[in-house]
Amino acid sequence: MHVQIELFGGPEDGREITLPIGAEGSPLSPLPVPSPRGDAEPAAEGSQEVAWYQRDHRKGRDLWVYKYANSHSVQPENHVTH
Repeated sequence: MHVQIELFGGPEDGREITLPIGAEGSPLSPLPVPSPRGDAEPAAEGSQEVAWYQRDHRKGRDLWVYKYANSHSVQPENHVTH
């Protein structure tokens, strides 16, 4: 089963994505969303800029609203969740 996620605030404000839900019936939180870099400097090799969103509330049966939490530069082999 999948649900719609609406992102609120931050660099991905207004974006909607579809995610699978877990066995407990709710999508992953916090949610890392790949985000384009806002500066002219290239990302360090092997890192990716992501925007972190926290599950906030449910709207209807299949729509969740996530609010912007923070941005982090995440190394692919060192995923850190806050």
